[in-house]
Amino acid sequence: MLVFWWQCKVYDLSTALFMSFLLDWLARGNLVHYHAMFPLACLNRETAFFLIIIFAVYGLRRLTIASWIQGVGYQAFVFLGIRILPMLYFASSPGEQFLFRPVENLQMYIDAPVQGALYLLGTLFVLWTCLRKWYRLPALLRTAFLIMAPSLAILYLLVGYTFEIRVFAEIYPVIVTMGTWRL
Repeated sequence: MLVFWWQCKVYDLSTALFMSFLLDWLARGNLVHYHAMFPLACLNRETAFFLIIIFAVYGLRRLTIASWIQGVGYQAFVFLGIRILPMLYFASSPGEQFLFRPVENLQMYIDAPVQGALYLLGTLFVLWTCLRKWYRLPALLRTAFLIMAPSLAILYLLVGYTFEIRVFAEIYPVIVTMGTWRL
């Protein structure tokens, strides 16, 4: 919870909560609840797109082909409707879609080497915590981690803001569950 009080935005905690609920329902096979809550996650934050990928990969061998196609199709339709239509509507408004700032981000790490080293150590600790019992973890956790961790890291470096860890809210439930999983 401390992460959400430092440099937080109003939607950060709800992002983690939506991801927690949706991944739990997906793991339990409760697709009615999953599909009902999915539009709210899309309204909350555009990174709900990761849920479509997680659903598609995780459900590929667990669902019938018809259920899989319906689920992926429904989520894609909802996501596009909720995310793309407002973007088209507001396209002529001033401002930018996102700030592409990889050079600025790398420069901030160079300008703050101690903070950068602490950040790197923290990241390595989180990775160790997640990977130390990798093969004994449920497939959904491994799938979600493999999809979100590299994607969020790349987005963070390209369009994020250096040292802003709140932007990883989507993966916090996965990391905490992986780190505290008892076998």
